[in-house]
Amino acid sequence: MLSVKTMTNVLHAIATGLVERGAEIIAASDEIDDEEREVLGHALVAGGDSSVQARRLGDALRSIGAERHLINECYRVAFYTGEDWKALSSNPLYAFFTANRAGYPLDKWVHYFPIYQRHLEQYRGLPVRVLEIGVYRGGGLELLRHFLGPEARLVGIDIDESARLATGARHPVEIGDQADPDFLRLVSERHGPFDVVIDDGGHTMNQQIASVEALFPLLSERGTYLVEDCHTSYWQAYADQGPDGQTFIEWVKDRIDDLNAYHHSQAEELRFPWQTNVDGLHVYDSVVVLTKGRHVAPFSELSGTKEFVDFDRDTGALHLELLATRDVALARAAQADVLIAEARSQADEAIARAQKEQEQAAADVERSRLEVQGTRGKLVKLRAETIALRSDRDVLRAEHTQMSSDLLGAWGIIREMRRSMSWKTTAPLRRAKSVLGRRQ
Repeated sequence: MLSVKTMTNVLHAIATGLVERGAEIIAASDEIDDEEREVLGHALVAGGDSSVQARRLGDALRSIGAERHLINECYRVAFYTGEDWKALSSNPLYAFFTANRAGYPLDKWVHYFPIYQRHLEQYRGLPVRVLEIGVYRGGGLELLRHFLGPEARLVGIDIDESARLATGARHPVEIGDQADPDFLRLVSERHGPFDVVIDDGGHTMNQQIASVEALFPLLSERGTYLVEDCHTSYWQAYADQGPDGQTFIEWVKDRIDDLNAYHHSQAEELRFPWQTNVDGLHVYDSVVVLTKGRHVAPFSELSGTKEFVDFDRDTGALHLELLATRDVALARAAQADVLIAEARSQADEAIARAQKEQEQAAADVERSRLEVQGTRGKLVKLRAETIALRSDRDVLRAEHTQMSSDLLGAWGIIREMRRSMSWKTTAPLRRAKSVLGRRQ
């Protein structure tokens, strides 16, 4: 790839109108291969003024994967050799930046300045509270002081103690990690609530997302939260894991859905603050701006119906009557709501009683079931005893039958004896024995 020295020579040739010289430098360079030489050479000879040629060369370098600083230099030349710088010359932020030769260091993408002016103009001359994340050597705070005025209270956050030393006593600088929500809340409690937060910190995904999620809800009403260098969402070097592995730009896309939640969400209560307190979401090249404000529930109306035609006193009286009727209807509706609430309360009480009675009935059924089960057990026992008694009865009957048979047999024997001669002969002797027995 072209070296910085070679690239400087090519861009100088373009800026001075000697594009052919630039094309010769590229054609003769041994720092690039033939394919790269063809791409870059074509970009220079395709026509156009110096600004167009420089921009086209930057685009060509980008297409072949050149280092970013080489592309950056091409676009700088395109800007300053064209008309764009004239449009920006009246911007007070850009004017301060370009005049800041001996002041505190400032490193900014030039297209940021119109974005700053658009969103911070409303705070100029007011006693606003501003937090800048990423102080470096204090140049950003000085730029904001110049633009906003002496009434603004400026506070910085940085992880490097030298940032606090660089600003001296001009602005307070808190030292801490912008990805630490507790630290950010402490800064807000100590110096806020902030009207403006500018995130120019570490630019990693976790830092950008953690900072906005902690600080945006703490912004004052109508506050502005501005995130710089969002292009790091596309740079692997900054792709540390944010929540769910999101890049910051992906996180912003979710906030676009939140901004339109009234049109797709069925949740009864929308989620604070992204669905209820984001007034606007502004996405630029490398910059995202969130403005805070109560998100009024959207509704549509119809106008232009020419209702003013033939509007007389009778029509006005009719409108008043309609309004009075509406008020009565609203009052009745409110009364109906009260009655409905009372009915619901009574219904809830009736349901509770019914449930209690149902539970009691279930308990009674269970108790009856247990009693029936016990009675069945007793019946089974009685049946067994009855069977045993019947068996004993049958035995007794058999014994009785046998005894009766035996008695009948004995009685027959006795009758035969009484009919015998011996019985009759011994009759006087038995009578005498009976008498003697009685006397004794």
